[in-house]
Amino acid sequence: MERRKIFKIIGIIILSLVLIALIYFTIIHFNGFLKKDNVMTREEVVALLKKGEEYSNYYYSPEEYIVFKKVNEMKTEYYIKDGIIKCINNGKVLRWENYNTDEVISIMGKNDGKMYAGVSSLKNYYGDETALYSQSSLDYSIIADEKIFNTDFEYLGEKQYNGRSIILVQVWNKDNIKVNSTIFYIDKDTGLIMRRIDYSAMGLIKLDCNRNVKLDVVTDKDVERPNLDGYEILKSE
Repeated sequence: MERRKIFKIIGIIILSLVLIALIYFTIIHFNGFLKKDNVMTREEVVALLKKGEEYSNYYYSPEEYIVFKKVNEMKTEYYIKDGIIKCINNGKVLRWENYNTDEVISIMGKNDGKMYAGVSSLKNYYGDETALYSQSSLDYSIIADEKIFNTDFEYLGEKQYNGRSIILVQVWNKDNIKVNSTIFYIDKDTGLIMRRIDYSAMGLIKLDCNRNVKLDVVTDKDVERPNLDGYEILKSE
């Protein structure tokens, strides 16, 4: 009788753990109730993302969470306006890129009592690492380049997100399991990526990057060239 009681308790514990795991899995994979009226192909989604590359005025400040825990407390902000990108880290300018004049300024910080800044062309700065499919530092090649990244693609649907119409698409490596996938939230009008979610470890770990995008808020002052007075300039030809 005692043995039967012990087995019953063990069985209840196992069932409870399985139920908790199922609830957890369902919660981290739930992206809301999606409309699937207008299904988009991979090619149509890539064209929309290309449109997002050209959007001329927006701000974003990515926040990353693993499951429900914030990865770090550093605040990185990007100001994009008319071909200029200014990156600020914890209130200090980190990098300024001007695609109109082919110039990059990177603030390197202090060493031996001197402040250093690097000035170079975009080509010299990035070399061959420039992503073919990128929206201001957010690469979407795993959607666009099926052959190189060996990815399957699925259009998940459309919903309202932060007051805007958003489409969700999912990609995963063909040699891997589908639960280890990446989901993109893409603004239906602008083509900008609003959020990216990466799953790993049999879909049990979730890395959630919310870009906190704000449209048409960037001014000329926000993207003005950094003042390099007092800096030791390191030039790369």
